[in-house]
Amino acid sequence: MDIPRELFVTDTCYYHINQKPIEGIISCGFLTKNAEKKLHNFIYYGGFIVLSGKGRYISEDGYETELKPGYFVQRIPNVKHTTVVDGSEPWLEFYICVGPSIYRTLGDIGILNTVDPVFKIKPSPMLINQCCKLLASFKEAKEKDMNELFIKVQSFLILINSINEQLYILNEEDRCIEMLCDTLSHGFHRKIDIKEEAKKYSMSYEKLRKLFKQRIGVSPHKYLITKRINEAQSMLHDPNLTISEIADMLGFYDSYAFSNQFKKIVGVSPKNFREGI
Repeated sequence: MDIPRELFVTDTCYYHINQKPIEGIISCGFLTKNAEKKLHNFIYYGGFIVLSGKGRYISEDGYETELKPGYFVQRIPNVKHTTVVDGSEPWLEFYICVGPSIYRTLGDIGILNTVDPVFKIKPSPMLINQCCKLLASFKEAKEKDMNELFIKVQSFLILINSINEQLYILNEEDRCIEMLCDTLSHGFHRKIDIKEEAKKYSMSYEKLRKLFKQRIGVSPHKYLITKRINEAQSMLHDPNLTISEIADMLGFYDSYAFSNQFKKIVGVSPKNFREGI
């Protein structure tokens, strides 16, 4: 995703609500950085979206995570970590900062991800626009607007985490479809009940069928039949296997059902297909 050139400047704003320097802090903005490797141990909560550039997040125990556009990095209160900006590409991040008690409160009610210091989000023009709007709200805010601004900060954090949750759901759905494809592509001799498969993935049959068709382009049943017929074409090259044996090995009810499906897909009967080899 292309980032507007005019955003590649350090542009930040902050306030201390109720004159509390730690618990009352709210801040956000765009930051550019040169190559650096820096140890952090924040007393408040900070998080930033990598919009451009490459780097690494290194946990206190030495575990490294690659940083690139679309990653959100959390600077969790009192958690030591190191961030590295490699400097090979222009670095731009949008950060947000709140007091530690706000982080704990939002985490306790399940709104914030308190487990992963780094997680993926999906960068988009909409997200860039939300960053710009939040910073503009900071710059335009008056003393009387602090409570409203505080709510906007929390809403932004909720947005970031909801984007991550949606990606997790999509990734889980993709994983389920991939596993079902693998199931349907092997073990043809046994009967495969799609409704029972759906239960394994904690989905209804209709939802699984709909997702499968969206991702693969055909229903699970049609996918299974096509895979069986593809396998049948290979097996028909073996003169030692009868058509009835092939039908049985591929899980068809009988040779008639097999021949009928084979002709629908291939255009000729198994017998004629074998004779044409």
